[in-house]
Amino acid sequence: MAALIDIPIVGQSYHLQDWAIDCQRTLNLYPQVIESGNTQSVSALLPTEGLVKRFEFTGAIRGLYTLPDCFLVVAGTALYVVKNGVSQQIGEISGTDLVTFADDSVQVMIVGDDAYRYKIADSSLTKLLINDDTGFFGASSVTFLDSRFVWSVPDSGKIQWSNLLSTTTTALNYATAEAQSDNLVRVIASNGQLWLIGVKTTEIWNSTGSQDLPYQRTSGAYIPVGCAAKDSVSAFGSSLIWLSQTEHGNAQIVMTQGYQVSRISNHAIENELASYAQIDDAYAFSYQREGHNFYVISFPTAQKTWVYDASVQMWHERSFYNTETFSHEHHRANSHCFFEGEHLVGDRASGLVYRLCPNCQTDNGSLIMRERVTPCLNPQGQRLVFDEVEIMAQVGQDENAKPLIMFDWSDDKGRTWSNDRQENLGGIGEYKKRLIFRRLGQSFSRVFRIRMTDAARLILLGAKAKVR
Repeated sequence: MAALIDIPIVGQSYHLQDWAIDCQRTLNLYPQVIESGNTQSVSALLPTEGLVKRFEFTGAIRGLYTLPDCFLVVAGTALYVVKNGVSQQIGEISGTDLVTFADDSVQVMIVGDDAYRYKIADSSLTKLLINDDTGFFGASSVTFLDSRFVWSVPDSGKIQWSNLLSTTTTALNYATAEAQSDNLVRVIASNGQLWLIGVKTTEIWNSTGSQDLPYQRTSGAYIPVGCAAKDSVSAFGSSLIWLSQTEHGNAQIVMTQGYQVSRISNHAIENELASYAQIDDAYAFSYQREGHNFYVISFPTAQKTWVYDASVQMWHERSFYNTETFSHEHHRANSHCFFEGEHLVGDRASGLVYRLCPNCQTDNGSLIMRERVTPCLNPQGQRLVFDEVEIMAQVGQDENAKPLIMFDWSDDKGRTWSNDRQENLGGIGEYKKRLIFRRLGQSFSRVFRIRMTDAARLILLGAKAKVR
């Protein structure tokens, strides 16, 4: 007699190098808990946002920054200000790496290979010169706290700060991370405190109110965890997240909780990162949409993008599908700002600025491949005969076509795959459409996979199988 079993269609990405342990994958989809508690499913898989072009500049985007009535873009070696939908080039910003910004409502300090001051009132841009006359030591990252700009000094454990509501400084306006001799990777303000994140250690400093020493290390606020990639540091609500390293190892992703950090990566993520040839080139940004808080971290050398969703404490993957090489690359977005109700992201390789569009199913016209690979259904190795599988999905929704899903399976835990079968999600109004696949053979270690490349909204609610 056939039995009805649930197939774990909804879940996170968790595939290890040893796929026999677990091989599930969630690509360009993300889990959502159904909070009402009265629905058929406790969760669902929703599609990640598509990209829609909003602006175009010359050169790869290196940073975006929001001001009250405009936003700044560093593209190639140029700074632009965008106001009322019109962009204006302001001046030159040297270098090719991502930049950091901070402002005091009067001026913006921009730090990349060099440091610059952008005055908001007259849209002027001035390079800050390293010399004894100004007392400026140079900067590798910048933040703003209690009326002063604070920046890390390159290749040192020093921070330097400005005079009140100014970018000017003196040679006496500096301090050194005290707990250990450790070069600083990033300085960033969080919850009214100054975080000095070094190569292998982190210190938290507080404001003192003193003119001579405005910042001072908080007693006991020392964390023996540093940062492996400067651009992986991102504010995440009231916390910070970054790709960590210590004197004992690296490649964990951590999030701050008070004066401590907690590991949010898992063994599968860490196993994956350990296989990458390079991780210090990672960059990240965070954003919030519809109750989901996403931390998006990309690894350019490995061409991979991982996303942590704090609302469900799960990871999923995102990618850009290159139709010329028929391969997945890391996501196009490398920077983010929220301006006038839109999540804007910069392109890692061109001068395009996109809007993250939850109702768009392409990346600026390029197809998005969405994929879900289940964990092994019978890890104990007993033989199962699959009479049929029914997938519960949102159907009858597309106005223009009948989008196809591709369904296949593996009997060696994800190493090789069967020929795929295709079924459509129904045309507009076909709300009773059922997605049933029959005569699926037998297996001792079955894994199922669902993929879709059509420009339609794929929502997966669950799946069931009749087995003997």
